[in-house]
Amino acid sequence: MAQDLPGYLDLVKRTRPDDLLVVSKELDPAYEITALVVKLEREARRRPVVICERVKGTSFPVLTNLHASRSRLALSMGAAPDEMLTTYLRAMDKPVPPRIVSGGPCKDVVLTGDRIDLYALPQILHHEGDAGAYVTSAISFAKDPTRDIWNCAYNRLMIQGRDRTSIHLTLGKHLWEFQRIAESLGRPLPVAFAIGAHPAIALGALAIGSIDEDERAIMGALLREPLELVKCETSDVLVPAHAEMVIEAEILPGARTPEGPFGEFTGYSLGEREREVVQVRAITHRRGAYFQDITVAHLDHMLLSTIPMEANLYRAVRAMVPSVKAVRVPAPFTCYVSIEQRLIGQAKNAILSVLGADLYMKRVVVVDEDVNIFDDRQVTWAIATRCQPDRDITIVTHARGSDLDPSTKEDGYSGKWGVDATAKPSLAGYTPRHRVPAEVWKRLALKDYTQ
Repeated sequence: MAQDLPGYLDLVKRTRPDDLLVVSKELDPAYEITALVVKLEREARRRPVVICERVKGTSFPVLTNLHASRSRLALSMGAAPDEMLTTYLRAMDKPVPPRIVSGGPCKDVVLTGDRIDLYALPQILHHEGDAGAYVTSAISFAKDPTRDIWNCAYNRLMIQGRDRTSIHLTLGKHLWEFQRIAESLGRPLPVAFAIGAHPAIALGALAIGSIDEDERAIMGALLREPLELVKCETSDVLVPAHAEMVIEAEILPGARTPEGPFGEFTGYSLGEREREVVQVRAITHRRGAYFQDITVAHLDHMLLSTIPMEANLYRAVRAMVPSVKAVRVPAPFTCYVSIEQRLIGQAKNAILSVLGADLYMKRVVVVDEDVNIFDDRQVTWAIATRCQPDRDITIVTHARGSDLDPSTKEDGYSGKWGVDATAKPSLAGYTPRHRVPAEVWKRLALKDYTQ
């Protein structure tokens, strides 16, 4: 499988030509790119990959909305849409270690010293009230300062100068941990950010596992071949050789700078906070590179993060409740779980598994296997008819949550809750659901009455 973004775009063009929209008219990076994507989504009911050939103030074309389709994400993994969960779980269970190579397209152009200029990149403003231009598609690659353990993740960068950005490190996550270790040693943390990656690499970067699980190997499993990595120009950090662009940098010890506001996936603008400082040491890129943007809080953003999250949560629940049927993340901080409850208490075990497996999870609803968790009405019906609040709601206090949740008391210090919406004492012993006799349902055809 091709490991580069242009190769994937060629695949989309061959197999789904309507999923690719090339815009030749000049766009202003201040809000117009976001507005175009959102208008396509809401008014035209379209979710194509959008290539903006001419963007004001930069020579780089902007590619956005890459991840806004489940079928396109499935295509990137070589799977059918209904096989995405099993494919991702298989990649987590059978990772493929990366391969180090001597060079790659990401090294076509190397900019160091006075040639570094972040202002030459598209200065994209996403939402009204954003404090400045943000890079939203940066996949970080970094190593634990004391051990041979690597981490990859998405971290937003706010451009703060020609060679400087701030970075949002999620509290308690692995890159945050690496930075704190380096800072305690009085050292900067070498890090590199890949911009413009094959979607399988993007999906792998969002895998949620233990600190010693290597996301780069999950990327390889999704690509079905070892991920090719090349050493940075200014550090020993290894990055995808086929990335469109790489920003080589260090997170400085003891340095903080105001960052934000920024419109987050929650639909709220997160206010100004002190964030860590990134010093850029080099920028390398492919000739004719795309600058990739992710439209925050819309399908491009939400679908990309949802699929790895669902896989991780399914794995976590399966460890405690082997009869789990499906897991869905329908909204921020929310998870629906369908189980075949074979023992009393398994629904609560499922709730606690989800809440413990992901910092972002705050609300869990567990239903029986006869409820389709991909239909919100059915989940609401189950809550209404199979749940008693004084009996079936579990509340967890004083837990770590997401620092992006605007309702938290302070930086992610959160309460969490779960709803057991399964039938009591069991589905078999519960009031039966009414339905049309099966033989009548099968015999009656709508075409006989609607034509």
